[in-house]
Amino acid sequence: MFFSQVFGVNREDLKKYGAIDISLVCDTPFFIDPMLIFNSSKPEYRTLHSEIIKYFHFLYTKSKTGLSKGEISVWFNFSEVPNNWLGYSLSGNKGLALGGKYAKFLHDNIEFALSTHDITQSVHVEKIMLLYEGSGKDKISDLIVNLIKGYLCRYTETFAQKYIDSKYCKKFPIDKALFNYETESFLSNEYYLPYIINEKGEEEFVLLTPRDMIRSEEPAVNADDLIRTHEVVRRAISNESLRAYVNNYIAKAVRQYEEEQKRKKKSPNANTIRKIEKNAFKELVKEIPELYDYYIKSIEENADTVQKDSEAEVEKQLKKLFYSTEQLLSIIYANGWCVDNSVTAREEAKKRIRFFKHIIEDCDGYKNLYVDGEAIAKEEDLQRLFKFVWYGTSYKVDAEANNGRGQADFIVSLGQANQNIVEFKLASNSRLPHVFDQVAVYESANAAKDSLIAIFYFTEQEYQKTYTIIKNAGKDGDIDESIFLIDCRNDNKISASNV
Repeated sequence: MFFSQVFGVNREDLKKYGAIDISLVCDTPFFIDPMLIFNSSKPEYRTLHSEIIKYFHFLYTKSKTGLSKGEISVWFNFSEVPNNWLGYSLSGNKGLALGGKYAKFLHDNIEFALSTHDITQSVHVEKIMLLYEGSGKDKISDLIVNLIKGYLCRYTETFAQKYIDSKYCKKFPIDKALFNYETESFLSNEYYLPYIINEKGEEEFVLLTPRDMIRSEEPAVNADDLIRTHEVVRRAISNESLRAYVNNYIAKAVRQYEEEQKRKKKSPNANTIRKIEKNAFKELVKEIPELYDYYIKSIEENADTVQKDSEAEVEKQLKKLFYSTEQLLSIIYANGWCVDNSVTAREEAKKRIRFFKHIIEDCDGYKNLYVDGEAIAKEEDLQRLFKFVWYGTSYKVDAEANNGRGQADFIVSLGQANQNIVEFKLASNSRLPHVFDQVAVYESANAAKDSLIAIFYFTEQEYQKTYTIIKNAGKDGDIDESIFLIDCRNDNKISASNV
């Protein structure tokens, strides 16, 4: 399931090389943050950063010549590179590419991406994502992976030549691995890479990614952070006149609110004031593009913090996904899990959930739902663990399948007439009372008769809340049949000797 297992390499060798041990079952939730490439002291990373900027300067030059749709597509369009298995797909490694909409947007706003107003130390091409509606960490990563694809191929090739048996590797022609500025065209290049046989029966090469390029939460430069840290950005403004104008604009918006509250004989609310300040700053950013650069400058000046945050995020995510998964798997194997393909998809899914529940509650599996004492707080983390341990089955297990009415967590099937929906929920989820309506919609959209719900609770209070919701819905008789309450608490599992 992991790169090290599939290709028979030692995980410690991967770690020493500087790469992470990716999952080859579903995407590993990491992304490349270009600020980490810029901040690095490695000469090859500095070169990479320069090459990224060079290509954007080329795009800027071409954008001034009046391009056809076809030319925009050739130079400005960046397709997904799924081969590094980084991203947020819970089923396989295929996600959504940036596409034509982004290509047109980049063409129209390339000057914004390159302008620094002599404020920042360097150009940061991820700045473009501050304007792009719907941008996120996966979109930024897709952009950068395309621009450094040749480097990732060389990086993987070097490891493969030293550590991977030749029976797992072959030479692949890699599309758009290099760019020739004389011919103004992308070139293919051949690399010796490890490969797997994908679901289509095709040979698919696999790319490694350096650990010091990636993180898991949010990129250093992101639109939400820009607004959230407006006070830091304002302090970073070296132009005194501009700083005074910005501060006065925001102060005026706050005064208007305070005067209005005074007329109503009400006290100003601190949370409302903070919201007004953020909204005022959001309006100013649209008017004063230099503010984007002062924001990026504030990040450049905190390079050490960016690096430390990324290292902590990566380590925490690795503990969640790899260490916890392997320990859960070892418990499952030790408890004699076996596969029975004669049962229906519903019964198979019930067996899997019940066994998963047994492992967590009775076999110390719950310990792997805590990282450094903190409970796994995202449903997708639990979904990944469940996906990883769905092993040795002939049933098809589609994660986050969307058949028109939203994404079901899992659809387990053995043909169209034999399928079942599985929905995971945290007891802490504020929308837990709507889960029964939710699965009914999924059943209709997928022509499935049945669904199973697994609810994970980490405190007694969460259990009581969950039980009340189930009882109020008149479904308490379905507990342990179609509704499974999974006790993940770490404060009530006493040893047998103390019972």
